Amino acid sequence: MTDAPHIPVLKTETLDLLEPGPGKRFIDGTFGFGGHTGSMLEAGAEVLGLDLDGVAFSACEKLAEDQENLRCCRISFRDLDEAMKLNNWDQVDGVLLDLGVSSWQLDDPDKGFSYRSDGPLDLRFNQDQGQTAADLVAELSETELADLIYRWGEERGSRRIARTLVRAREEEPIETTARLRDLIEGMLPRGVKSAPVLSRVFQALRIAVNEELEALPEALEKLLSAIKPGGVFVVISYHSLEDRIVKKFIDREKRDCLCPPELPVCRCGHLALLKPLTRKAVKASASEEKTNPRSRSARLRAARIL
Repeated sequence: MTDAPHIPVLKTETLDLLEPGPGKRFIDGTFGFGGHTGSMLEAGAEVLGLDLDGVAFSACEKLAEDQENLRCCRISFRDLDEAMKLNNWDQVDGVLLDLGVSSWQLDDPDKGFSYRSDGPLDLRFNQDQGQTAADLVAELSETELADLIYRWGEERGSRRIARTLVRAREEEPIETTARLRDLIEGMLPRGVKSAPVLSRVFQALRIAVNEELEALPEALEKLLSAIKPGGVFVVISYHSLEDRIVKKFIDREKRDCLCPPELPVCRCGHLALLKPLTRKAVKASASEEKTNPRSRSARLRAARIL
């Protein structure tokens, strides 16, 4: 549907679960360049595309010029309820959240998402608002920086990395991806591969800058009322922190009672609000991984609203 160099992940599995068609409405909470949305439009569905990224939003608006069933909002999926109000939508038939960073974002050095190329240490989805990763590296204390890298990147060497960065910033601000990369590579013991460490540090900074793991639980809660009974949501995550949040949410909301097991009678009154459609996380096939290596870390979970 667009000329952007982006391949949608787990597209067949996603469409099989959402079952788009004429008369149905869907929210694509992470529009990107419309890989999944394009297929839903081709099936005759209406789609409301959300994205914070200015380039992605422009791509959505451009596509909407030729697609009367497509609407666009430059807004976070955590505010999907607001997007629905703006478009006078009450409930939808399904929601897709394809989390993480798109291929075109990783390949754009101006966004600073990748350590492989030099660019500003930004990492914001919406580059028109909020703190950059460079701001965080400059302002956080050594302890705060170490905790951030450990919590969101699950990097065991977080304290040593934070110490290195704090010392280095006293001499010169850390404002580019290349400088951050060089500092981390320079402190690693001989024989330790730098790529996994760099990936975890950049992931941690990106998550913190964009408040990704705060946004996800908010969005999941709103899905329960945004989707009509019988409707479906699909979430594709790319690291264990995201997938854990989705799994726990589905496990909780599929139950009729949330009371501790030692209580003989239910006191919470909670009723199951959804039915899982995936027994465990769905992964990309071997053939998809071969054609799109970035699909290897993808994990899909889905559920139907009761």
